[in-house]
Amino acid sequence: MKSVKMVLYGEPGVGKSVFASKAPNPFFICTDGNYEWLEEFGADPEAHVNVNSWSEAKQVFEKLNTEEYDKYQTIVLDLTEDFFKWCEQEYCIRNKIDHLSDLAYGKAYDATRNEFFIEICKLFAMSKHVILLMHGITTVVKDRRGVEHTKYTPSSRIPDKVLDMIEGRTRYFLRCYLKDEELEDGTLLKKRYLSLIPKPDEFGIVRGIDENSVPHDIPLEWSEFAKYIGLNNPLAESAKNASSRDKKIDKENVPVKAKRKSETKIEVSETIVETPTTTEQKEEPVVEEKKEPVVETKQLSNEERIAAIKAKLAALNNKK
Repeated sequence: MKSVKMVLYGEPGVGKSVFASKAPNPFFICTDGNYEWLEEFGADPEAHVNVNSWSEAKQVFEKLNTEEYDKYQTIVLDLTEDFFKWCEQEYCIRNKIDHLSDLAYGKAYDATRNEFFIEICKLFAMSKHVILLMHGITTVVKDRRGVEHTKYTPSSRIPDKVLDMIEGRTRYFLRCYLKDEELEDGTLLKKRYLSLIPKPDEFGIVRGIDENSVPHDIPLEWSEFAKYIGLNNPLAESAKNASSRDKKIDKENVPVKAKRKSETKIEVSETIVETPTTTEQKEEPVVEEKKEPVVETKQLSNEERIAAIKAKLAALNNKK
C-alpha cells in the first residue's frame, strides 16, 4: 500500500479536518480542540488526543510506534503551526530568554527549526499516512511593474525555510478552498475544492501525477483524492490478490484439462474405426423387383412373310 505524506492548507472552516477524517483509520493529534465537531461527520470519538505543549506532542509521537496505535493507518497533525510555535516557546523557557533573538545571531532560530523538522521527519518515516494541516492566508503582492497579484500560502507562523524543508519531504503540498457557485434560482452554493495541481499563485507541489491527464481541481473529498493519485485500497488490494491467485491456479490446470480432453477424443476415434458393425443394427428390407413375363418371338421365313403381307392387302380390298 502506498503511504501518503501530505500537507493540506486552506482558510479556516474550509474542510481540512473533515477531509483528513475520511482517510483510512485516522488518529488526530489536536491543538485547537475542534475534534468534537468531526464526530458529526462520523469521526471516532476515541481516535484523537488533545495536546497543549510541544513536550506533550513529542510524548505522543513516541507512542505512535507502539502496539496501541497499530490499528491506525493515518496520523493527522491539526494544526501544524501550533506545534511549531510551542517548540519555539519551550526553547525560550529552557534557555531563560524572552525571545529567540536574545541569543547569538541565528542560533535560536536554527535550533528550533531543526528540532521541529527532525520530529516531523520521524513521523514521515512511519509506514502510515501522515497529513499535516495548516491554515492558509491570502496576500496581495506587487511585481516590479507595480501590478498586483494574489498569492495563496500556508500560515506565516511557520517560516518559509521550514515550509521549504517540509515540502521537500512530502509528495503532496496542496491548497483547498471554497468557491461560491450560483444556481439557476439565484442562490449561492458553497463548494469545497482541492487544488490537485498547484497553480502559479499557490504555494505547493505534487509528485508522481501526470498533470495533463487529471483535473487540476477536484472535490475536497478523500475518496476523490485517492482515486486520482492511484492510492491502493487495502480491501480492494486484498481482493485483487485473491483474484490473481485464483487465475494462476486456473491457468495451471488448463493444460492438464486440455490434454485429457484431447486424449479422450483420440480413444473414441480409434474405437469407432476398429469396432465392426454389430448385429444390433437394423437391416433395411430388400424389395424384390417384379419381372415382366418374357414373350418368345418365332422367326418367320421369307415366304411366310410374303403370304402374310398378301393376306393383309386382300383384307383391305374386301373392306373397300
